[in-house]
Amino acid sequence: MSDRSGRSGNRFARGRSAGRLRCAALPVVLSMLCSISYGELTMRVLPNGIRLIVKRNPSNRILAMQCYFRAGSYYERNEENGITHLLCETLLKGTQKRTALEIAETMEAIGGEIDASASEDFVVVSTISTVEDLDTALDVLSDVIVRPTFPPEELEKEREAVLAAIRQQEDHSFSFAYKQFRALLYEGHPYAMPVIGTTATVQAIAREQIVALHREQFAADNMLAVVVGDVQPDMMARKIARAFADMPLHHAEKIHVSKQFRPRYRTRTFTREVEQAFIVLGFVTDRARSDDYVPLKVACSVLGTGASVSSRLFVRLRDRLGLAYAVGCQLRGSWDKSHFYAYIGTSPETVETARDKLLAEIRLLAAEPVPRDELERAKNHLIGQFRIAHQRNSAQAEFLGTYEMLGLEARFDEVYCDLIKQVTAEQVQAVAARYFTAPTIVILRPPPASPRTASR
Repeated sequence: MSDRSGRSGNRFARGRSAGRLRCAALPVVLSMLCSISYGELTMRVLPNGIRLIVKRNPSNRILAMQCYFRAGSYYERNEENGITHLLCETLLKGTQKRTALEIAETMEAIGGEIDASASEDFVVVSTISTVEDLDTALDVLSDVIVRPTFPPEELEKEREAVLAAIRQQEDHSFSFAYKQFRALLYEGHPYAMPVIGTTATVQAIAREQIVALHREQFAADNMLAVVVGDVQPDMMARKIARAFADMPLHHAEKIHVSKQFRPRYRTRTFTREVEQAFIVLGFVTDRARSDDYVPLKVACSVLGTGASVSSRLFVRLRDRLGLAYAVGCQLRGSWDKSHFYAYIGTSPETVETARDKLLAEIRLLAAEPVPRDELERAKNHLIGQFRIAHQRNSAQAEFLGTYEMLGLEARFDEVYCDLIKQVTAEQVQAVAARYFTAPTIVILRPPPASPRTASR
């Protein structure tokens, strides 16, 4: 997992391989567009180096445009943790030709939306509008991306808002426990740092640092544009190229790290004034673009992703044993090492029992194959969730952009359901045996009652 080069979407610039047509490497000065079509998807590299994905959807007049950049907490220095998130919070607060109010009023006038957010692995700036208002939405989108001013007074307002959000996370049982779990699970790796940053780092970030980060990372050769709506790919390519014509090229260097995760049991308990206890436990898995990703998704569905009431964790720990007021699990796919985690909210008196039962259910996946009917139910649940989530154009764009940025490639969106259907019980058992070995466990519980309190 030493690859931290920030490579993404290299499929746009490779030769013919594995029986699929790919574009040859393109210089920035290329005067022609190189285009590849996979079903509904058209992918190309624009003359200035921007990678573009267009999915035509003639079923409605909603247009989703999303611009992704290889930046995020994964690429931050420890002392600047949270800088990417703070940049995104300030990005829409003024440009060289619009104030924050004018940005908001322009989008409101067309009934549209604009947003910017950061994750561990990438930044996304997005708009939603009608097809008829494409030009206005694109003008605002390119304006905030290329020409933000980061007004000092707006930066301070957003800094205070971020600090308030950090304090709020501390008061939420799941947020606090999950944050501590990630810090322990990824100890020594950038994924241990929270995307939002810490109180100390956010307070120390200067405006000049944000301006420098924007200058380095918001460059044409570091940008992926995804468009979903009733538009022609050729027309969108011309409009995107024109809107971002003066965007700089930097070929930004990405930091490289190397961190080996050797499975070993680790646990940490935190006591706070909470009414109920909360447990988060999990394991580091492989990067999202590994062959194990889809079988792990199915394994997670068997256990209880999406709060399925027929899943093992819900039925066995909540319904039968009455151990949980909340229970479930997730697989978080990442550019580098992903992770699986399960959680359970329980009473302070049943913490140890809940922890042991939760871990036993996870380990059972490696001990015996999942029965066929249960496996099919879990796979159908995943496919149903996936299809429902694709109802909105903005969600379709998000899936395409996320898959591309995680190295799965946008075309993964078209084959995901078929890959889920092909997963066998043996594959689920194999990935569970490979990854679900020595857990990292974080427990949040109230302090022990004093003898006087206990006697009341």
